[in-house]
Amino acid sequence: MKQRVLQKQRFLAAIATLFLFSQANSDAATIVLRRPVSLQPETVTHLRQAHARDGSQWQLVVFGFTHCKDVCPVSLSNLSMLMKAAASEQIKLDGTFVTVDPERDTNEILSKYTKNFGPDISYLRFEGDELERFKAAFSVETIFYTKNTGNKNNYQVDHSTSAFLIDPEGKIRVLFDALKDAESMARIFRENKELFKS
Repeated sequence: MKQRVLQKQRFLAAIATLFLFSQANSDAATIVLRRPVSLQPETVTHLRQAHARDGSQWQLVVFGFTHCKDVCPVSLSNLSMLMKAAASEQIKLDGTFVTVDPERDTNEILSKYTKNFGPDISYLRFEGDELERFKAAFSVETIFYTKNTGNKNNYQVDHSTSAFLIDPEGKIRVLFDALKDAESMARIFRENKELFKS
């Protein structure tokens, strides 16, 4: 069992690496996985807790932090646009913003922040090992700059802009860049209806 988990994590890491390198050379690198990657039950449970729904929803998941000046607001604006695009195609979809900076991102701050982008966008906040396990499930990397004992508030965080479309069973079906690939993702909603029937 543990070996299967490691294989899935390696697979996701390889896809994420491919995704990151291909992003440098193209405008869009949306990847529809032929073999969906099943998330661990713990991860699926957390994702379902973000929304008070019956579990039949698809989810778009992005990572970031509220002190982000440019990348995260654009990612969430794109997420909001994709929520509307899915709704117009009658696809049940929720959006989830996962903070990588829980020290500054309290539940109150996250609630206000995500509401600015739409009522169907929620958030998840983890700390310590729980956050590390959740990030590892998606192969999301973060780097904290100038965060130290003398600077606990005004630091910067670099993080992946990878976003994930997850089906109601808890399988990653599509990987895309939250900044660059919103249009290609919206096109999938319009043109790949079979994906949402499977």
